[in-house]
Amino acid sequence: MDTYKEKLYGKILWECYRSKIYIIFLSLIYVLLSAGAVLFAIWHDTRHGIIFYVLAALVVAFSLWRINRVHYPVALICEKKLLVAMPWSFVNSDYHISLRAFYMPVEYNEVAGVSHNWSQLYIGARITGGLVALPVQLSYVSLGDKADFQSWVERKQGEIVENT
Repeated sequence: MDTYKEKLYGKILWECYRSKIYIIFLSLIYVLLSAGAVLFAIWHDTRHGIIFYVLAALVVAFSLWRINRVHYPVALICEKKLLVAMPWSFVNSDYHISLRAFYMPVEYNEVAGVSHNWSQLYIGARITGGLVALPVQLSYVSLGDKADFQSWVERKQGEIVENT
């Protein structure tokens, strides 16, 4: 996983975001979670000391981090490669909590398609044992942006074929 670097991936031609309704809804959920945690800490202030304030601060920090992350693009169509955001729960040794978005770079000619629910991107050759399913966050993208995503990937794949 990597962050966007113009030298490696070229200029960003198009950014694919989650739908605005999903962003607003999820942000409101995290605001309510934070407000509930703060109110709970205030309610139990006199009986339990500072521990609930610490827990409330952690909940608020986590919520702010998640609200920040939900506003990042889920895919970047760049000149040289496709960058797809990995789910935040996709943990490996290179992943850490950050305010910057992490993307998995994918060669356009390796994209074989997406799953029916847009939760996986298939990479590799369409032969037995040749495909790898990469978890992606495209299921919450609007229908128009899903069509645009497919068009951009097909266009970039066509450019690669023309150049070879």
